[in-house]
Amino acid sequence: MAIFGRNTARQRLKRATRQALSVPTFDTPPDATPWVIGGLWPAELERVTPATAVVAEYLKNDLQRIAESANERLRALRHADVPDFARRAEEVRIIETARSYAVQRVESAIRQLRSAAQDFDTDPSIPIIRQEAEPRAPEPEPEPEPEPEPDDRNLERVLEFIARQAPALRWAVGERTDGTTVLVTDLAHGWIPPGVAVPVGVELLPPARRPGRIGELLGDVVRSAVYHPGDPFPAGRTDPAATSARARELPRVDDLGWKLVEATHWRDGLPRMVHTLAKAGAGRTGVLDAEVDVLRVHSDTGRYQLMAQYPDVDAALLSNCLLLAATEAIAVGDEVSANYHFAWFEALNSPPASHWGTTM
Repeated sequence: MAIFGRNTARQRLKRATRQALSVPTFDTPPDATPWVIGGLWPAELERVTPATAVVAEYLKNDLQRIAESANERLRALRHADVPDFARRAEEVRIIETARSYAVQRVESAIRQLRSAAQDFDTDPSIPIIRQEAEPRAPEPEPEPEPEPEPDDRNLERVLEFIARQAPALRWAVGERTDGTTVLVTDLAHGWIPPGVAVPVGVELLPPARRPGRIGELLGDVVRSAVYHPGDPFPAGRTDPAATSARARELPRVDDLGWKLVEATHWRDGLPRMVHTLAKAGAGRTGVLDAEVDVLRVHSDTGRYQLMAQYPDVDAALLSNCLLLAATEAIAVGDEVSANYHFAWFEALNSPPASHWGTTM
C-alpha cells in the first residue's frame, strides 16, 4: 500500500506539473512585428547618408506604426468571444494585410529614393545620342473589330481591374438600367481613395453618408459583381484598362482653396506642413517636389493606418485622410481630385439634417 500510495502521489505531481506548464502564468500580448515588417528594410537604406536620412526616418516610423496597429488589433482579437478557428483565421488576415501595407510603404520609399537619384545629374557632360529615324514599315491592314463582350463579363473585368489595385477592400460593380456602370467600396460610404485608377466609363457615387452592406451601396442595378478580400483572381486576364479622372468630377466646391486651408489649420493628427502646402497649392505659389514627396509619405501612412482599421475605421482618421488627399492633389495642380476628396470631407463632417418641426 505504501508503494502504491507513493506512485499515485508521484503521478498526481507529474500531472499537476504538466498542467501548470501548459497554462501561461500571465496573458502575454501578441507581437506580430517580425511577421509584419521583418526583412523589408530596403538595401538602399542599409547605410544611411545625409541625403537619405529623412527618408529612412520616415520609413522607420511608418513601419513601426503599421506594426503597432496590427498588434493592437491582435490584442483586441485575443479577448474577443470567437471560436479558436475563427480567431486564427482573423489573425492570419490581420498580419497579411499589415504586411502588404508595409511592403507598399517600402516600395514608396524606394521610388522616392530612385526619383531623387534620377533628378540629380552627376555627369552633365555626357553627350545626347540621337536616334536616327528608321524606315517605316508598311502599315498592316486594319483588323476587324472584336465583338462586344457580354455584360456580365465586362463587369467582372472592371471588378478585377479595381480589386487588383486594393485587394484588402470589398468592391462592387453594377450596371444601372440606363446602361451606366457604377463602382463602390464600403471603406467610407463609397469614397474611392487616391491611387485607385478608375476605368473609362465607370461612375462613382456622389459624396453622402450611406448605411448598408457593399451590395446595398450600389442601389438599383440590373446586374452586379462583388469582390471580397481573399477571392481568387482569374488567370490570364491582366489586360490593363483605359483609365480616366473624369469619374471623380463633381460640382465644384465654392472657395475650395480657402476652405481647405481653414480645414487643415491646427487640425489634430495633421502635420503642420499640410496646412502650409494647402496654402501654397491654393495660392498657386509653387510647391517643391521634395515637399510633395514628404506630403505623399504622410498621405500614404494615413491611408495604411485607415486600411489597417478596415472595416471599422475611425472617423477622425478618415477625415484626416480626406484632407491629406485633397492637399496632395491641390499641391500638384490636380483640382479635380482635390475637389473630389474635399467634397467627401464636407459631406462626412457636416451635421445631419434636422427633422425639427416635421410632422408624422
